[in-house]
This record gives sequence, structure tokens and C-alpha cells, in this order.
Amino acid sequence: MPQLSAGTQAAPVGRSEVRASPSMRDVVAVVAGNALEFYDFTVYAFFSVFIGRAFFPLFSPATQVIASVAVFGVGFVARPLGGVVIGAYADRRGRKAALTLTFGLMALGTAIIAFTPTYAHIGIFAPLLVVVGRLLQGLSAGGEAGPATSYLLETAAAGRRGLYTSWQLATQGIAALIGGLVGYTVSSVLSADALSAWGWRVPFMLGLLIAPLGIYIRSRLHETLNAEHAVKSNRELLRGIVDAHLSDLVLACCVLIGPTITVYVVGHYMTTYGMRVLHLPTSTSMLVGFVTGGVGIVASLGAGIYFDRFPRSRMLVVPQFLSILAVVPMFAWVLQAGTGSVFLGMVAFLTLLRVLMSPFHLCVIPEIFPQAVRSTCVSICYSVPTTIFGGTAQLVVAWLATVTPNPMAPAWYLLWANVISFAAVFVLDRRRRARLADGASQ
Repeated sequence: MPQLSAGTQAAPVGRSEVRASPSMRDVVAVVAGNALEFYDFTVYAFFSVFIGRAFFPLFSPATQVIASVAVFGVGFVARPLGGVVIGAYADRRGRKAALTLTFGLMALGTAIIAFTPTYAHIGIFAPLLVVVGRLLQGLSAGGEAGPATSYLLETAAAGRRGLYTSWQLATQGIAALIGGLVGYTVSSVLSADALSAWGWRVPFMLGLLIAPLGIYIRSRLHETLNAEHAVKSNRELLRGIVDAHLSDLVLACCVLIGPTITVYVVGHYMTTYGMRVLHLPTSTSMLVGFVTGGVGIVASLGAGIYFDRFPRSRMLVVPQFLSILAVVPMFAWVLQAGTGSVFLGMVAFLTLLRVLMSPFHLCVIPEIFPQAVRSTCVSICYSVPTTIFGGTAQLVVAWLATVTPNPMAPAWYLLWANVISFAAVFVLDRRRRARLADGASQ
């Protein structure tokens, strides 16, 4: 039984760990669930206005948007539970079993949202069923990040960890790109009445097409968890985290506050912002997903390759600082210009800065924790900030839009979130460098 005493330090990845022979099938199987998750999130955010009309017709138009994004946020309530339960399951039973489970839960939740009749047909049961679907998606998403990131990190050869883990973020970009293209196509081809009546369901149905294949190939993954490192009970797991890694875990959660809010404000709410505040055409606003997706794919892979070549570079933390400097001027520029090109340019630039931090989020943070607790700790790092800040981000900015006429409100919200993240990044990076120096001197 592994002992996780207070003095336990995270060993470099690859030292005495199981290393599977990775195949393209394995990588695709792991990142496919991540892609489905973010595709569903993207299209839900894009069509929140129409979802609000379908399930909350008795509310005013502004309140419909708030109710719709509140249901979107409900799924985040289940994330910490999914992160702890499924993350611990992955540390006890293996990454393969956990990843197969999360994909199935995500597909089921998406199917419920896609096929639930409207309020006009089944009354109060309609929004209740959608809430159930979002809760299932939340359980899956909370339990997905830890096992998936751990698997990619553990299966990658030395000098390739940045590239392998960057596919986690690249698939988010692919999902956003596809979601944006689907949203743009559906909103351009269908009439407003058709879009409101049934067209918003089409993107969810398309997302379900990969579910059977994803479940099948995940069930055939190689296992990367070393049985000698696996904890034998949840009590042992919890004791190891609290005794040796609680401080790093709290800091890692703070690191992800800014990027998480940026994802859901810039990458998702900006569609509604473009339509309601800037009065841009729906089709133009739908291009937010296309822009964030394209930037995410290229920048995440580039950042991963850079990390593999320069793993100790101080440039890894610079994008987080630049996010603080850029957010308010960028919003001011958009409001002054009021054009679609400037609006999409802002979305692209703020997304670029967020994505360039991905090696720190996907490599540095997971490497802090030893394999015995890695899946659980990474799951918590992603699920807790996402629940508290990601799940409420769209609700907060939608609420701000109803109580203040100031269109700069989202910018100030993003600014303070990224200030908190930069402070945590600074402290955690100093700890990491101190550990690397201690390791080199031994």
C-alpha cells in the first residue's frame, strides 16, 4: 500500500509509472469526450435565447435568458461531486474505467436535452428534464478532466507531455469551431420561427453521433495507472491529499479562476452580448465559436510544443499578466467601434492569451501531484473553480445587464478574475522552480 505522508513530493512524471504504448486511437478516445463536452456547452450557450423561449415561455425575454443560463449553470453544481467521485474512482480502479463512465453520462445528458418536449407540450416537466440532463452532463464533465489529463500526461514520452496534454485544449477549440459553424449554418439557413421551434435541437442531435464510437474505443484503452501506486480506499486518498498537497491544491484552484471565467464569458456569453448589446446580426455573433475554436486549436498545440522545448521558461506565465492589461482596453475598443470585425478580433485576442497559459494548466499543475492522487486533485482543480465561477459566469453577466446600463461590466468582472489567477500563478510557479532546483541539487 503506498504511503502518502506529509513529506511526499510529486515525482517527475514517468519515474516508476506505467507507460502504455500510445496509439492515435487512444489519444482520440480520450479527447473525444472532451470535445463532446465542450461542443454541447458551446451550442447551449449559442442557443440560450431559443432554449429560454422553449422552456420558459411565461417569462419576459430578458428573464428567459437568465433562466436559460441558470439551467446551463445547474450542471456545474454536479461538477465537484463528479470530480471527487469519478476522480477517486480513476485513482482506485484506473483511468480506463473512469473515462468510459464519463463518456456514457455525457451522451445520456445530451440526449435528454436534445429530445425533451417544450413547456407547451408537457408543462413543468420540460424544464425539470432539462435540469436532469444538465446534472448528468455536470457529473460527467467534473469527472472527465482529471482522468483524461492524467492519462495523456502518463502515456506521453518525456519531452512530449506538452504536446499530448495540449490536445485536451485543442479539442475544446475543435468543438467550439464545429459548434460555431453549426450554429452559424443553422441560424443562416433556418427562419427565425423554425429556429425557435425546433432548429436549436439540431446541433445537440449532431453531437450525439460520436457517442457510440466514443464509448466503444474508450472501453479498449490501455491502462496507465500503476497498480502499485493505486490507493486502496477513499480514506487513504483523502488523507494523502490533506496531509501533503492541500496548499498546492488550493493554489491550483485559484490559478484556474481567471481562465474559467474567460472561457464562459468570452467564449460563450459574447454571442448573446453581440446580439443584445452591440446589436450585431445573429449570424455574426455565432462566429464567436468559430473564432475561439480556430485560435484554440492552433495556439494550444503551439504552446504545448513550446513547453516541451522550454519547460522552465518564464514566458509560460506572461500571458496571464497580459490578460490583466488587455481586457478593459479591448472591451472599450469594441464598444467604441461597434463593428463585427472588431468584436471578433477582441474575442480572438483574449482567447489567445488564455490558451497560451495551457501548458501551465495542463502540465505544470498535474505534475505537482503524484500519480496516486493525481486524477482526484486535477479533477478538483477543474471542477471546483468551474462550478463556482464558470457555472455562474454567464448568469452574473446576464444579471449585470439587467441591473446596470454599463456595457463594460463584463470587462471589470474578467479583470479581477485574472488578477486573482495571476497572483496564484506567481506563487505556484515559484514553488515549482524551488522544487526543480532542489531536485537538481540532489
